[in-house]
Amino acid sequence: RKRRVKCPQCRSVTRLPKNGAAGLPRDTSRTDEHSRTSRCVSCSVKGTREVERQTVVVWCAKCKVALCTNHLTEHILSGQGPSSHTIIGLSERDQSTDAQKGNSPALCGEHNRPLEYFCKACGVCICGHCATIGRHHGHSQIVTVHKVADELQAEVQTKSKKIKDVTLPRAQRALEKVKKVTSELTTRADQVQAEIRAASRLAVAAIQTCEQEKLQEVDDIRVVRLKTLDRQREELRQHTAALEGVVAFSEKLVERRRFGSPSRNSTQQCEENIVGVLTAVKARADVLDKVEFSETADHHPHLAFSSTNETEMMQKACELLGTVVSCEASAAHSCIEGDRHKHTQPGQPVVFSVLAKDRQGKTQIRGGDSIRVTWSRLPAADMAAPAVEVRDKGDGHYDIVCSPSRTGDYEAEVFINGEKLATTFVVGCQQEKWFYFDSTECQAELTISSDKQTVTCNEQVYSWSSVLASRGARHGQHTWKVKIRKNQRMNILVGVAEKPGLTAKSKNHKSAYCWYGNNGSKFVLGKGSKSISKFQVNDILQFDLDCDKHTLQITNLRLRETAKIDNLPAAELFPFFSLCNEQEAISLEW
Repeated sequence: RKRRVKCPQCRSVTRLPKNGAAGLPRDTSRTDEHSRTSRCVSCSVKGTREVERQTVVVWCAKCKVALCTNHLTEHILSGQGPSSHTIIGLSERDQSTDAQKGNSPALCGEHNRPLEYFCKACGVCICGHCATIGRHHGHSQIVTVHKVADELQAEVQTKSKKIKDVTLPRAQRALEKVKKVTSELTTRADQVQAEIRAASRLAVAAIQTCEQEKLQEVDDIRVVRLKTLDRQREELRQHTAALEGVVAFSEKLVERRRFGSPSRNSTQQCEENIVGVLTAVKARADVLDKVEFSETADHHPHLAFSSTNETEMMQKACELLGTVVSCEASAAHSCIEGDRHKHTQPGQPVVFSVLAKDRQGKTQIRGGDSIRVTWSRLPAADMAAPAVEVRDKGDGHYDIVCSPSRTGDYEAEVFINGEKLATTFVVGCQQEKWFYFDSTECQAELTISSDKQTVTCNEQVYSWSSVLASRGARHGQHTWKVKIRKNQRMNILVGVAEKPGLTAKSKNHKSAYCWYGNNGSKFVLGKGSKSISKFQVNDILQFDLDCDKHTLQITNLRLRETAKIDNLPAAELFPFFSLCNEQEAISLEW
């Protein structure tokens, strides 16, 4: 297999002969053309030996053959006569050939015929003789050159259209993107350079300001100390003069030999003068020792400024200008300011303040930190977490605002830049006293306390005696609690009612949606009434009214028993209470 080679001209594969490349077929395309144009065609046809062949002297442009002198006459007389031949010289033929070379069709090198066909199997253009009797005879994939040209033209047009419709727009978009990214990169680089230059100018200005302040401070200290030293030096000079006067007086007394016999008063006065002067001198010397000025920084810590640490120098310079080098806040040093346990009412916002500090414990002077709040405890596991709003004040303080919608205790954890604070905050949400027992809507058998929070049945009645709340609700969520104070058989109705369809004085309960704690008897009162377990003294009943969803839920907190009424009317509903046994009493719990 390794001894097989492919012809570069016709693409045919042949076995390499034993004598190598010398045994391969000879390429006659150029040789035959040269032979045809440089040798007499009549000599070649008639088999004239090589030595007897004459030199070609003319060229027949009509027949396109070369002729020697011996066969020129014979060729002219052949055919249709002399007029059918055009005889020219070889030099003229060469010039004519060169002039027409660019416009003449391509010819087969083997048969000197136009290349009118294309062999797809070999990938070359061939003439009619090559296709019929030549080496390409029998090849199945032979088509005309025009068809191949049309196919190639169609393929080129398809690829050109694909390039124009797909590749070129994609390249243009990529180019635009590269231009945009390059422009953004250049702009950002300019911005960064401007920021660096501004920061450098700020740092230089801060250092210069710090330098001026420190120099001025040192100069002020020098002036003050020099004034102090001058004043003390003057005082010391005066005391020294006084001391010299005392010494001179003592020497005078000695010279006069009156030192031993003076009066007691004069001697005591002299000693007191000496002691006073010496004491004053000692005091002034002590003062000078204390105020002695030293140029070393160890005696003046407030003047100490290390120039070896550039970061510390920059921070000190910025602090003098009222700024601090930007540092990310740390949860280890940040905290919740003020009371961490606050109370609110449903729907009312409550605000907690977070103070951000960096890792050195210094308060941030600007905002931009990431503050996230996660609720770790909710009143109920199935309730949605309250929404939280974080307000950045821009000076290291952040306000966390939340508005719980249901009663209960909420506890939250605060994260600053992904780190959790060591402390949490707690929100206690309690329902306001949004209604009381309405005395104008209370039947005569019932008595309302002075604070309007308790109602008691005064006598046994054979029909329900009712009382309504002072306020109703049409929208939103509302909660209230009722406590059982006294009971007989505890036939108590509790729920909501429509005021136009139910007034306490009319004893009409058909518009009430309520529950009753019965004594074992089974009866239904009103279109929405439902029986639950018998109420007991000190039971606390919690009511949750959702006017938007038209539902009312009651929960016996002692039994953890819950019942629910759906499809309430879209009307204003009032808390409704009804008693029928003597000494039965209920009260509102907030």
